[in-house]
Formats: sequence, C-alpha cells, structure tokens
Amino acid sequence: LGNQAGFTLLEVLVVVGILGTLAAMSLMVSPAFSRHARAEAGISQVLDVMRSARDTAISQRRNVELVFVGLNALQTRRIDIDANGNQTGTTLLRTVELENNMQFRLQPGVPNTPDAFGAMAAPLTFTLAGPWMFTSEGTFVGGTGDVANGTVFLSIANQPTSARAITVLGTTALIRPWTWNGQAWVE
Repeated sequence: LGNQAGFTLLEVLVVVGILGTLAAMSLMVSPAFSRHARAEAGISQVLDVMRSARDTAISQRRNVELVFVGLNALQTRRIDIDANGNQTGTTLLRTVELENNMQFRLQPGVPNTPDAFGAMAAPLTFTLAGPWMFTSEGTFVGGTGDVANGTVFLSIANQPTSARAITVLGTTALIRPWTWNGQAWVE
C-alpha cells in the first residue's frame, strides 16, 4: 500500500492527554475554583482541630475545651485534674489560625443548616453558653456540664459560596461538615 497520511493511535492519545492536562490546569487557576479551595481549606482546619480535641478527650480521659479566639483562631485546652478529681488548671494543646481570609462569620442570606442548632444570631451558635468542651465520655457539653448542640459558621467576607458550617451533636459529639452550594447546604 502506498504512503498513507494520518496519525497513529499513540499520537492521538498523547495529544488528548496533553489537552486534558492543560484543561485541568486552567480549571485550577479559575477564580471560582480558587475561592472554593480556600473555603475547603478553612473548614478542613476547623474539622481537624475539633476531631482531634474529641479524640484527645476520649483517649486521655480528660475534658478538652474549645476556645474561639477572635474571628479566625481556635484553641484547644485540656482540663487538668489531680488524683482527687479536682481541676488544677488547663494545658494548651493547640492553636490554629484560619488561613485564606476564612473567618467565623455568618454570610447574609444563607439560611441555617438542616440540623438547625440555634437561632443564627452569631457565627458560633450553641444551645448552651460556653465554655464548650468534649468530655472523656464522648459527649459535647456547655458551661453547665449539660449536653450541648451547636454550629460553627465560617466564610470569606462578601463571598456567599464560601459559606461552610460544622455542626456538633452533643450526645455523641458527632461532627458534621456542611457546604453551601449557593442554593442549599450539602453534607
């Protein structure tokens, strides 16, 4: 057969692979993708701190307090006790400052999560006043020692689709992340 023009399957696959890589790279630098990535990083930071505090409380058999500092920092403190069960102080376990302009804040026009803990009057909405802590028995409580439910709202100012929330079910200390997709909260 004579000289036939055309491409081999290998050449076509290489070109498709290169085009796919370029398309993926262009998506990563789009402003919408960047905003989404920053919001996801913020909620991941808070989730990590809260889950670590819960796990530490259970494994060390000591209550671990959550302390929200300003608009963008979260601390965990272990409650220290003596041999008689009396509180002797606290030990700072961790301090995390939210990155990428994420803050503890409500986003105007974004409704409460499906768990609906609290009246959404503030970005930290708990059924009881603080201090809030995870107990060694695996519950989440307020300042009175009674079981508390709550929601932590996070977002970047003036970016409604950056809204994120974390709910805590007090009886089991179940921690659930939520993402606002512009129309509804999704888990």
